[in-house]
Amino acid sequence: MRNVARIVMTVLLIVVLGSGFRWLYLNRHQFMGADTALPDKTAVSALWNTTLSDQKGKSYPLAQFKGKPMILNFWATWCEPCRDEMPEISELATAHPDITVLGVAIDEAAAVHEFVESTPVSYPLLIAENEGMPLAETLGNNKGVLPYTVIVSAQGEITHIFFGRVNSEMLQKALKL
Repeated sequence: MRNVARIVMTVLLIVVLGSGFRWLYLNRHQFMGADTALPDKTAVSALWNTTLSDQKGKSYPLAQFKGKPMILNFWATWCEPCRDEMPEISELATAHPDITVLGVAIDEAAAVHEFVESTPVSYPLLIAENEGMPLAETLGNNKGVLPYTVIVSAQGEITHIFFGRVNSEMLQKALKL
């Protein structure tokens, strides 16, 4: 009798797990990759109207980067996938100085300053604190996740958005490098 109960429980567990994995597979677009609807140019105008400062207090009016391809990476010091992707983004920024690469920290200046001391990167890390998430949402982050990366073309159009960790290959493909 115990063997029958064990077999029934095993079968039920397999059915429940299988159903869960099937549901996740069918709804994977909600959790992975980019949505098909990219933000339009009006969303990008919010970007050009923004001025952020780095951890040293230097101001960066983002409109100064119009006309160049841009990688805009929203991150935080407490976000492990954010920290994991930074070396690859940094290498890409060094290899392609014609592309603007900006890190937008959803964090406090002190935390970013401490982070930069231990993990230098080759691109500016700008402090957005609490204002960063509304900007990310305007630029398509409807999931409220970090890291979140936006590719803006030289023409000022958002061409790609990435939820979660990116790598060099993904960015090179998006930028057609």
